Amino acid sequence: MYIIARNIARNKKKSLITILICIFMVIVVNTYLGNMQSNRNQLMRLPEVMPVYCQITNLNGSKSTGIWVDEVLFESLITSSQIKDAAYGIRMMGGIGDFSVEEWKEKLTLSVEGINCMEAVPGLTLENIKLSQELDSFFQSSDAKCIVSSTLLKERQWKQGQKIQLNLYYYDYDDEKEIHCYPMEVLNVTVVGEMDIGAGDTSTMTPDILIPIGLLKESYARKHIPFRPSHVSFYVGDPLALNDFKAEMKSLGLMEKNVMAEDSYEGCALNVRDTVFVSMADKLQKTIQIFEYFLGIICLTILGVAYIASILLMDSRVREFALMRSMGGSVPRCVAILWTEQFCLILTGLLIGDTVCLLFQSLSTVLLLDGIIAVSYMAGCTVALLYTGKRSTMQLLFAVQ
Repeated sequence: MYIIARNIARNKKKSLITILICIFMVIVVNTYLGNMQSNRNQLMRLPEVMPVYCQITNLNGSKSTGIWVDEVLFESLITSSQIKDAAYGIRMMGGIGDFSVEEWKEKLTLSVEGINCMEAVPGLTLENIKLSQELDSFFQSSDAKCIVSSTLLKERQWKQGQKIQLNLYYYDYDDEKEIHCYPMEVLNVTVVGEMDIGAGDTSTMTPDILIPIGLLKESYARKHIPFRPSHVSFYVGDPLALNDFKAEMKSLGLMEKNVMAEDSYEGCALNVRDTVFVSMADKLQKTIQIFEYFLGIICLTILGVAYIASILLMDSRVREFALMRSMGGSVPRCVAILWTEQFCLILTGLLIGDTVCLLFQSLSTVLLLDGIIAVSYMAGCTVALLYTGKRSTMQLLFAVQ
């Protein structure tokens, strides 16, 4: 080791060049791979940052609420692995107390909605709703409870915990063009919360009363009425597989929006808001493809530089090799000394480069690249040393001259 250390100190410039070459190669390759991996990570995180929102609409896309979605289609949708975070509900008319069908025009003054989650009502947030239990458990339950708007609470002078007799009427559609109201049943429900969504979305009718979707499903089942939601929205489960998603939605019977179609209340079209997502995903994928295309060229260039640089540096040490041979050193010993010297310099360069690269690259990737660079560099070094070792001392001395 003393001889190796002395050789390194004696050849400061060459030793420094070797170390700098290794540092340069490590940083360049790791930076390139780091940028490529960064783009891949951005692509994988894109569905979280930019989820793809979908709505069921009528065929011409003019209505996304106040429609009816076929019961079979709806069940197929919510059980599909291609969708997530489905938000849906049924809009109904309601009145207080028991009354005859003839009185419905005077008595049905309330807008009632059964929903499965808070997101099903535009403008409904945690800040404008007060409830004595968890929102998710409330909407998914079948408990005879309800949330009433603040305005209605004041108007009727109701209080939380009070029971009300809610007379429900459901909507039905005649030839998809006319809406009719039919009696369903009277439910005794308890007021457990209040809401104030006056500052929310004013483009749709704000419900006066919210009830759990489970309670409404049971009511529909008891009356043998098809459960047909009046609004359904959801997010694509895996936006990176949009083609598979659209193929499955088509197989379920959902069609693309056709603005030239006649107006109707049937929810049979799918509005997929994927324009921005597709644009961003395409840009990232093209960038990744460019990185992958040039990766082979970059790697071959780096390997070639390592191999050639090691040969050139070893050729510059021929005089030193000849002197060690003339002083009685055997060929294997001289080769081992210079080989170990180069290995120590390469290892030093790799370690210095790694301290920088580990800030933005994984340890496994850094170590893999270190191995490739070290093998390439030492291969060139070995070839040069073996060629030099085959020549006699006199040949080496004359070669130096």
